Amino acid sequence: MQSIDPATIDLRQRLPAVLEVMSRTAAPSPRDNAMFGLLGKWNGSRLDANLDGTIDDPGAAIMDAWWPRLAVAVLQPVLGPLTDELKALAPISNDANSGGSSYGGGWYGYVERDLQGLLGGQGFSTHYCGNGDLNACSVSLWQSLDAAGNALAAAQGPDPAAWRADATGERIRFSGFIPNTMRWTNRPTFQQVVVFGSHR
Repeated sequence: MQSIDPATIDLRQRLPAVLEVMSRTAAPSPRDNAMFGLLGKWNGSRLDANLDGTIDDPGAAIMDAWWPRLAVAVLQPVLGPLTDELKALAPISNDANSGGSSYGGGWYGYVERDLQGLLGGQGFSTHYCGNGDLNACSVSLWQSLDAAGNALAAAQGPDPAAWRADATGERIRFSGFIPNTMRWTNRPTFQQVVVFGSHR
């Protein structure tokens, strides 16, 4: 894996149980298999290195479209209609945003722990995904990835390698009188900018 600045990492990429569970069953289509491969190669970078307004790696676009569907696919088999109540209590994701501080809350731990439990690791006392059936869970995760692919294909065309997430909307904006923006980084919650209008 390529070494990159941790401040530019999409932490949703660091959930190894997801791809391991999905590897238990076959991809529904060649496109979905290509998406799976792109996610496996993605190092989590949300950089727009060439400043063209889009994130360079297609993995970011795939994850943005997939994560809400993935998280629901994991928990809904047991939660059922309570899934919407959980959304109200705890948002599914705390994505990269113009405030900078991201991934501090979301369903990341719920998803990873439940899938780890299905794989024989330490999980919850109740298995959620697939109602505790590993193959059924794997199939449901593929279905959620397929739905994300359908949405991306409708918006950006059929080639997953060409899909890109918008980088402009998550550029960090500063409060007050500073008009400039900067590329997204997972910065601390509070920072202070000092601007000197003249020299001594």
